[in-house]
Amino acid sequence: MTPDPYYAPDCDLFLGIDKGFRNPNVTLWIQPDRKMERVIVLFAHYQVLRTPDENAKIALEIHKARGYGQLTGGWGDPSAPDMLRAYSLAFGVDILGPRQSVHWGHETVKRWLQYSRSTKGSSGLVFSRNCPREMLVEMSQYEKHEPGKGAHHGPDGLRYFYAGWQGGR
Repeated sequence: MTPDPYYAPDCDLFLGIDKGFRNPNVTLWIQPDRKMERVIVLFAHYQVLRTPDENAKIALEIHKARGYGQLTGGWGDPSAPDMLRAYSLAFGVDILGPRQSVHWGHETVKRWLQYSRSTKGSSGLVFSRNCPREMLVEMSQYEKHEPGKGAHHGPDGLRYFYAGWQGGR
């Protein structure tokens, strides 16, 4: 794998993680810019039929292969403490449940997506070309998405990120 051309080593780097009900785990690498006006999803990795420990190990291997530096932190599904613990141990930083509700995160993601459309991606929530099609399809249906229904693992990871990252402000 070649280093990620969208990664900015001088900015914080976070994970957003969703374990998924039927074990389609998603790990998102997310990087806000310095002004906190633009958040880019650098990469998304979907994995099925693995334990939380296996998923965390695979995510760490991807992290290194993509040339990412030290992870700042991350947020994931609070109903999966085994997953949060596995990622925290693998990456050596706290990966926590979000500070705000899933509904709060859902609404925040919608606002950031709308802002991105109005600025043509110069601000708001944007996605690297390196994100898999599955993530982009899920996000294209996000405005109509109801939490807990349909394909939503990438959006769930984003909701956990925003509800943790923005939740303490």
